[in-house]
Amino acid sequence: MNITHTAWGAPALEALRALVAEAQRDDSLAPVTVIVRDNIAGLTVRRALARGVDGRLGVAAITTVTLPRLAELELARAGKTSTPVTTATLTMAWRAELAREPLSLARVAEHPSTVRALVRAHRELRRVDAANLQALAGQSELLADVVALHRRVLARLGEERRDEAALVEAASILDGGGRHLGRIIDFLPARRTPAEQRFVTQLTRGADAHGIFAGEAEVMASEVLHASDADEEVRAVTRQALQALATHPGPRLAILYTARSPYASLLHDRFTEAGISFNGHGVRPLRDRATADAFLTLLALDGADLRRRELFDWLGRAPIRLAAADRMTPPRSAWERISREAGVIGEDHWTTRLDAFVRTKRAEREELASDPDASEGSIRHREMSIDQAEGLRLFVAELRDQLAAATRVQTWAELGTWALNALHRYLGPSHELHNLREDEQRAVIAIEQTLRSLGDLDGALGGGVTPRPDALRDIVEADLEARMPRVGRFGEGVFVGHVSSAASLDVARVWVVGLSEDLYPGRLNPDPLLPERARAASGGALPTVSERVDDLRLALAAALHAAPVSTASFARGDLRRSTERLPSRWLMPTIRALAGLPTLPATKWDDAESALTGLSSNWSETRTAELPATEQELRLRRLAAGDELGDPVLSDAATLVDARRSVAFTRFDGNLAGVADLPDLTNGHTLVSTTALEAYAKCPHAYFVERMLGVKPLEQPEESVTIAPMHVGNLIHETMDDLTREEAQRLPDYGGPWTPEQRARLRELANARADDYEARGLTGHPRLWATDRASILADLDAMLDDDDAFRAAESARVLASELHFGMRGIGPVHVQVASGSVGLRGSADRVDQRADGSLVVTDIKSGSSRGFADIERGDPLVAGTKLQLPAYALAAKARYGEQPVTAQYWFVRKDRGRRIAVPLDEELSSRYRDILDTLADGIRSGIFPAKPPEKDDYLFVTCPWCNPDGLGYGSLRDGYARKNTDAAMRRLLGVIDPAVVSQAGTAGAEEGSGR
Repeated sequence: MNITHTAWGAPALEALRALVAEAQRDDSLAPVTVIVRDNIAGLTVRRALARGVDGRLGVAAITTVTLPRLAELELARAGKTSTPVTTATLTMAWRAELAREPLSLARVAEHPSTVRALVRAHRELRRVDAANLQALAGQSELLADVVALHRRVLARLGEERRDEAALVEAASILDGGGRHLGRIIDFLPARRTPAEQRFVTQLTRGADAHGIFAGEAEVMASEVLHASDADEEVRAVTRQALQALATHPGPRLAILYTARSPYASLLHDRFTEAGISFNGHGVRPLRDRATADAFLTLLALDGADLRRRELFDWLGRAPIRLAAADRMTPPRSAWERISREAGVIGEDHWTTRLDAFVRTKRAEREELASDPDASEGSIRHREMSIDQAEGLRLFVAELRDQLAAATRVQTWAELGTWALNALHRYLGPSHELHNLREDEQRAVIAIEQTLRSLGDLDGALGGGVTPRPDALRDIVEADLEARMPRVGRFGEGVFVGHVSSAASLDVARVWVVGLSEDLYPGRLNPDPLLPERARAASGGALPTVSERVDDLRLALAAALHAAPVSTASFARGDLRRSTERLPSRWLMPTIRALAGLPTLPATKWDDAESALTGLSSNWSETRTAELPATEQELRLRRLAAGDELGDPVLSDAATLVDARRSVAFTRFDGNLAGVADLPDLTNGHTLVSTTALEAYAKCPHAYFVERMLGVKPLEQPEESVTIAPMHVGNLIHETMDDLTREEAQRLPDYGGPWTPEQRARLRELANARADDYEARGLTGHPRLWATDRASILADLDAMLDDDDAFRAAESARVLASELHFGMRGIGPVHVQVASGSVGLRGSADRVDQRADGSLVVTDIKSGSSRGFADIERGDPLVAGTKLQLPAYALAAKARYGEQPVTAQYWFVRKDRGRRIAVPLDEELSSRYRDILDTLADGIRSGIFPAKPPEKDDYLFVTCPWCNPDGLGYGSLRDGYARKNTDAAMRRLLGVIDPAVVSQAGTAGAEEGSGR
């Protein structure tokens, strides 16, 4: 072979043109075969030759081909065809051998990463010939086992299946040479294995063969740029590329990166923002597409124990079809809400708890249908919930049947058919996905190709691996990870690729980014399966760390010599890890040369900063750069200059920030004064519950968000390990109500006790309610529920004891349970206030009657009495947060006539037996009317400030509407303290936070007296 030594870049391509021109001087159709190192080099060579060979255009009779592809062509010419070894075949072959006898890898044989690591090692071992493979086996026990497994995998695959290494090996022993290829030109070859070198030798024996080799080149750049971090480094290169495009076409520019993360995606994103057309390696494998992710997630679902979170995680990954003919995304939010309300977690809950949910909603619907005060909207909401719950149940049942069917297949072909049907059922066939992006369609096409080829595994593996969805998931995932679609078309726009693809480039200007020492060369860790001593014994087939470092240096030299003007850049730090960086060792010669400091150490590189192009920060460069790279940079620059952008979103955001920083109570703080259609609770016909008014008094902002906007915090059933206090209270109330209504004709007389039969019946009713709560998923973990259930039954028994003692002391009898008003056809309670009439609705837990005819209205509380202590300290309405008892007393009078009424809270669990009475005198009635009027006026006037709790959260979030992220109330408290002196809030705060008004009045008095 004749050898031509040249430099990288244009000189190498010029030497190639000369050899091609010489070969075709007498015959323009004389064949020429150019062996290139990769496909990028092949495209570069063809375009370079097409630009002109001795004034003639075109690449007629010129073949550019990689060595493995040439081996395949030569074998085909000799009639020796073969089946390629796919990733799926290789992965399953390794799984089969590990399942049969894993040798020393038994402890990690089942781990998915083990198979991936062994497949990578297998591909490297294919480069090693038999003699050196035996030498590797003698290095250690682990290596001996890896080599043994490698040989067993090869035997399982058979001679008829060949990978690239096998193709090259087989082609290297063909008879004859490559004379039929015409002139053979080996163009800038990379490091080759012994088998590859033998193949080249066999081809060029007796042929017209020439080699073009680039000699040792000094790693030198024209310019060195450094930035604070990788993001700013890429921004700077983007600005320079925009300027260069003014004088050079895109195909004459190249941006090369040393590390895929983070530079590849950063370059793609910034060039897209700047509107720069580019082409190059893809940055996202097909595995990262939503459709691919959804299909892989489907394969990981367990039909026998389908967990709620896993199901809705899958439904949220891509548009999943509800039914075979449906093209719409399922109502994930509605189904997710229903599953939470039903308490579904997994296992059989999809049947039992959804059935219980449907029964409950049907009962509610029937009750509302018989209630003349119920709205049509409430009835329709129950009907919709029933339909959606039944739809969810059917969908899950079908899905579980689909997943169960996968466990019954016997062959890979059957599993492939099942998976293809599942793909089309839930995502749709590729030819119907026109509404999805092209890359999503491409992912589905790739999955279909893999699934249709699974039948080949039945003959290839010879048994050993059971066709299961988890194994299929490994196959599909490995195949999708290996598919990295290119972006753009080569030759259209700026080339963006890895530095290793620069060997054949010939451009006008090149940038190499990411030249910090930790990235290039970075830390080249030894392979645990193929360590350095094994690589040294491989006969040159496996590159050692030092050889890999040398390859990196040569790749950088080729990149910097691919253009007359080259810019090398590095980041001074990494904001993602908060670390400092040094320039690459191969960048230091350029830095020393530019600064004229031949002995400058790398740690003192900043002594040469005056000779380099440095960027201080993103904001500094945005303000001073000659050419903004993106529209966002232009907008920021105009803002810095004081220009008005006319952007309503930006203007509104600035208004919001300024308003919240001010002392004024603004619309951004909850001041909705002037907004139309706010509720008027004093108009005489609008009804409101005392519970809602208490919520407004506690936190107006929470009332607005929850009760007016309908936004509520999510309660995940998986996080409920015990029954919620609210459900405990409901269970107790409902059980006592059941007993009272059932025994309506046999209730104890004045001062009389509950009978043993009634006590026994109470337990029966309580157990029935408890079973219903458990079926509805409201009781938490079964083991903890057993304890809670026993405790609730004990509390109910104790309630009857306490009730007997109370009624004996008061000479009272039970008159009614669940005294309703403003609902179920019973009129509301109207309270006349200064601005009108407030209509109240609700239900009192219990009404007793003394022997003298007076009434006792009781509100049963299953929680602590701590929040009611202020009643006994002289504030019976507790700043508007305890409004139930006066309304209950008024409802009792309306039902049973004007007579004395005592109102009380009865605590039946944590403070068992304690009762707190509220004095229903004229002073309280006047105060009650004033508070209702004030609260109604606040709602009607649009006063909804956030009133955060005084104490920080502990164990649970007290106000999820004020603290939705669980990070605390600090900033909200500061805002409340700034704005609570605003006159618009004074009347409301006089009720719900009188201490603030008192302090403001004191401060004003002191200011007025000059103190």
